[in-house]
Amino acid sequence: MKRIRQERRNGSVHIFRPIDVDVAAKIWPLLGTYQHQDWAVPLDRELLASIVGKAATDAFYGIADSQVQNIQLRTLLREPLRSADIRKRNAAIKWIVYDWGNIPPKAEQDEDRLFKMCAELNDYADADVKQFIVKHKIDRIASWSKVLAFADSDKYAIFDARVAMSLNALLDEVNFKRKFFMPPSISKPLNNIFGKIRNQVNADYEGKKLSYMGYLEYTSLLNSIVEQGLAPNILQAEMQLFAHGKKMGNKYARKYKMPIPYPEEEQGNLQFAS
Repeated sequence: MKRIRQERRNGSVHIFRPIDVDVAAKIWPLLGTYQHQDWAVPLDRELLASIVGKAATDAFYGIADSQVQNIQLRTLLREPLRSADIRKRNAAIKWIVYDWGNIPPKAEQDEDRLFKMCAELNDYADADVKQFIVKHKIDRIASWSKVLAFADSDKYAIFDARVAMSLNALLDEVNFKRKFFMPPSISKPLNNIFGKIRNQVNADYEGKKLSYMGYLEYTSLLNSIVEQGLAPNILQAEMQLFAHGKKMGNKYARKYKMPIPYPEEEQGNLQFAS
């Protein structure tokens, strides 16, 4: 039922139609450079230490630069996510999604369902991942994309609400009608902006079959950005999109005369694209 409700609200995600390379080249310079003030890590070290060891955990928390820390975290958890020990693997998934990712589980059954879903990824072979993405589409995309991104950050990236905000605001700047699916956010102001974007998409596609872009288009876009030399790698591109999610939300709100969702960002040092 949850997937059906999401598709009714957002449109379906089932046809792979990648964004042209020239569109990727137009939108990326509008994003701005990476700013890494938003990469908070859980204060409680116990669960991470139980997964990767106390020494590795202490060394990780000792890294002062949060960009370097974030990259190191992907390295630390890559092996546990591929472990034959299902308890260790699930502990890594739990830490990434619920502790680091700050996605609150609705119930214990919520964790169990995520573990069962991610078991389908096996050892993250390309064929298994493709089959998984095609099968699950938007269902829990903000959760399982984190698992993929930690398992192999050279190929996969996190797709969550703030990433979707950046992407759709950038596409709006170049008047690109198609938009990415928008996962529900814990932020009410961000959900309000998503409602505005959906209304605009509905108006643009009135009388036509509506289909939002999903994870396959997302990774295709990131690969295009890297191949054009606009970002050094997939992980860097993902971090830029996430870091600018609030800024792009504010920019979109100002453009359409909506309440600014993140007024605290207006006092920051981020440079807005003109």
